[in-house]
Amino acid sequence: MSEQLTKWQKFKRFLKRNMTKTWAMHFSYQVFAFLVSCAMIAGVATYAFTKSYDGRKLTFVDGFTITAHTGAYDTKENTLESIKTAIEKGSKIIEIDIRQRPDGTLVMGHDIILTNSDGVELSSAFEMIKKTEVRFNLDIKETRVLKTLHDMIVEYGIMDQVFLTGIEEGQVKSVVENCPDVDFYVNCVPSRVKIFSDDYQQEIIEMLEETGAVGINCNYANASRTLSDLLHKNGYLLSIWTLDTTRQMKRALIIKPDNITTRNPDKLKEIIDNWGE
Repeated sequence: MSEQLTKWQKFKRFLKRNMTKTWAMHFSYQVFAFLVSCAMIAGVATYAFTKSYDGRKLTFVDGFTITAHTGAYDTKENTLESIKTAIEKGSKIIEIDIRQRPDGTLVMGHDIILTNSDGVELSSAFEMIKKTEVRFNLDIKETRVLKTLHDMIVEYGIMDQVFLTGIEEGQVKSVVENCPDVDFYVNCVPSRVKIFSDDYQQEIIEMLEETGAVGINCNYANASRTLSDLLHKNGYLLSIWTLDTTRQMKRALIIKPDNITTRNPDKLKEIIDNWGE
């Protein structure tokens, strides 16, 4: 009875019989050439797309803003140094992540806080902006912080200087109950295919009406000009995160969002200043 070989076993047997040094070098060269060709094609395509944005007229919605992502300007995320640097660089909105220590103290932190010594206390951050015009984009990482957060916002008198992001649709009830007078965006993953459907557009608007959100906060990959136009037509805002490359920034600017969050605000400003050149 003949031995039944799998395709992988047959392929390995073929290589063992035919893989001479010359053949191996030739095969390696072909693979290398193929990969280089793919990289060149991708590079040319990226360049072409990026240049195509430059040919379009750049316009902004009223009140367009740039948010400095926590850790912008090559600083450590969720630190007072990050906030201080962003303020010194002229940032009008700064994003920070909100967590809670086991003892209930609110702190800046992206990951779960495990001890009562982790994270920088949020009160220190609020102290830095209470006598300025700088605003905080408070990215909520856990809804249990909301009641204490609201009390702190009132205590520091910065209601007009903060808004919430990181809020999923299922968390809206907690926001409304605990932070009833704080503006917030709903995190959303809008379909770039369904967005052309009237029914889908109606679903988005109805969701915003029901939640009371000021608009949608979404990843740049899910944003589109159609979504932007829909929201603006109905009185809502579009915030896009997190843009760091030139191509991402140019594409986002064409969409006409109300806010762009980036770790590289200077790069974004430079692109705006030199648009079309």
